[in-house]
Amino acid sequence: MSLHSANGSHPEFDSRGGSSAVVFPVCTNPLLRLGLESILSETVFVVWHDIIDGFSSPPAIENGLSALFIIDASSFPSGAIDLVRRLKNHAPAARIVMLADAFDPDIVPSAWDAGVHGFCLSTQKQDVLVKSLELVMLGEIILPATIVLPIAGAGAHSARHRPEEGLFDQKINGHQSRKLSSREAQILTCLRDGAPNKVIARKLNLSEATVKVHVKAILKKIGASNRTQAALWATRYVSTAAT
Repeated sequence: MSLHSANGSHPEFDSRGGSSAVVFPVCTNPLLRLGLESILSETVFVVWHDIIDGFSSPPAIENGLSALFIIDASSFPSGAIDLVRRLKNHAPAARIVMLADAFDPDIVPSAWDAGVHGFCLSTQKQDVLVKSLELVMLGEIILPATIVLPIAGAGAHSARHRPEEGLFDQKINGHQSRKLSSREAQILTCLRDGAPNKVIARKLNLSEATVKVHVKAILKKIGASNRTQAALWATRYVSTAAT
């Protein structure tokens, strides 16, 4: 089964109300699909009429169609990672979000490596969930602070700014990384908390272009390939240098 828009073209996602994205519920509970349909009824998302239960073959998705798989983590307690890999192989261009009441800190890095683009809590408010899904479709990685901080081991490796020098002293796997400026340290903290560039720019009174430049510099300095790696790196390896 192939998916097409009404006019035969493949619309790109537009969060401002233009072209929509098709949401594929991946779960074993039909009520989740109905819940998503209700929550997303007045948004740019269209919920697929069938659920993907992890066993049946997902529908064929042609290149160019904006597609989002939403995986109910509780439906697949022991096979979620394999399912993510299978969906990623089936539709490489599709975006993938994992939904749960809470996430096991040990599962998040594995799921992210497998191809998950966002981790959303089912306890989030409706507007927060919708905005998170929109950001995922726009290319952002969603990793809420409530997920990131437990990975950090209850703050054992929390990052703190040194006012007297404006620098972080970071070590990863025993190797000293290049030092960050005070501004880069602020932005890295925002990345750790899962903030998108727009939020960071507003919070620090910067332009988005400036934030992007800083993020690129941060990734290079700490050896990360994307903002999610930077967030995980910050929670795990950034420590306060001795004064």
